[in-house]
Amino acid sequence: MMTGGGNAPRTFLETIMRNLLMMTTLLLFAAGCATNDATSSIEPEVTLVQLSRVAEGMRSDTGPVSVHYGVEVRNPTDTPIRLDRVSVQSIGGGAYDLPAHSQAFDVTIASKETKSVEFWAPAYVVNPAASGANGPVTIRATLELDSAGKKFQKISMQNISPAGGN
Repeated sequence: MMTGGGNAPRTFLETIMRNLLMMTTLLLFAAGCATNDATSSIEPEVTLVQLSRVAEGMRSDTGPVSVHYGVEVRNPTDTPIRLDRVSVQSIGGGAYDLPAHSQAFDVTIASKETKSVEFWAPAYVVNPAASGANGPVTIRATLELDSAGKKFQKISMQNISPAGGN
């Protein structure tokens, strides 16, 4: 003989309500623990450029090529930012393939100031295109930065071509 069947829906609803209340409390606690720093919403602005060009006579060649990059960082905040590292890698197809490459820096960018750094990275032209290695490439740049002892990253994806166009 079965007994207690009349309380099952009530107990089930109480369990759901208790779990919902517990989840809401945890979410409110997590939101309260998040930093609410006014400067955390202001990010540095990053511009990546390709400074080198492949000679016209080598446009249809395949193989390794050294690419010269420039990274410009503008600091819109009221505190200095230190650029510690720039990592770059090509994303998807493009004029050349850029495997993951990382370059260390120790450059301080004062408040409201813009600074540029340059570096070379090894790339590889797999399929010759009409524009060769001088064609567009999508690059993901990850900048490791430090501001007032807080380390953070700025990730930027940009479609770039050599200075002066194709």
